[in-house]
Amino acid sequence: MADTNALRTIESVVTDFLLGYKKTTEDYIIYLKHACDAVREFNLYHGGEFKMEKMTVDSNKFLEMPDDMIGFNDLLIPFNGEWWSFSERRKIVNTTTFTGLVEGRDDESGEGVEIKHSLTYGYGAHGGVNNYNYMIDWRARRIFLDGIDSGTVVLRYVSSGINLTADTYVSELIVPVIQSYLLWKETYFVKGLERERLLREKDYDKEVLKVRNFTNSMTYDQLRDLILSSTTPTPRR
Repeated sequence: MADTNALRTIESVVTDFLLGYKKTTEDYIIYLKHACDAVREFNLYHGGEFKMEKMTVDSNKFLEMPDDMIGFNDLLIPFNGEWWSFSERRKIVNTTTFTGLVEGRDDESGEGVEIKHSLTYGYGAHGGVNNYNYMIDWRARRIFLDGIDSGTVVLRYVSSGINLTADTYVSELIVPVIQSYLLWKETYFVKGLERERLLREKDYDKEVLKVRNFTNSMTYDQLRDLILSSTTPTPRR
């Protein structure tokens, strides 16, 4: 006998909510709107799930953010089978220069010029020096780069989680989170429920914590690997 599917459309979650709490379908669109808000908020602050997108670097050395990007997580390149992260440097020059109608970078204005890094060897060496760096310009929705002139990088970011062109699927794991969020938010538009607002907000916080505890907990083998990876045959100072 097959088990239930682990993914559900957000519309079915709202429909089951209305059925389970004996509510009419009159305000279905309102509840669906708040369910979308719940998914977006969970993805941004609690979910820990990220989208990965390959992006091409050109001579301008900046990336245009994807339309659905609402939170930045990391910028990566592959190195020896693992991901190598870029480091943030907020002082990277993020202006551009137009030549006629063509936008570009002018090195005479300091745009796109390679950063001179601290020494990484000898007695004057510094730790934490990374040849790959980035600067985020949220207003322009661009990520400016240093240390790479061409090639492909991978942007790891938080999406809204709401699909505009197809069904939006959510995990069964967060269905109780969405339902408690709807019960909390309806105290703002259903008369007579104002006094229950704080209690329902606490119920929502509890559901969020349950999911966070579940997703962040470690198995026995994970804990064992963590402990073993921190031990050596020789004393550590």
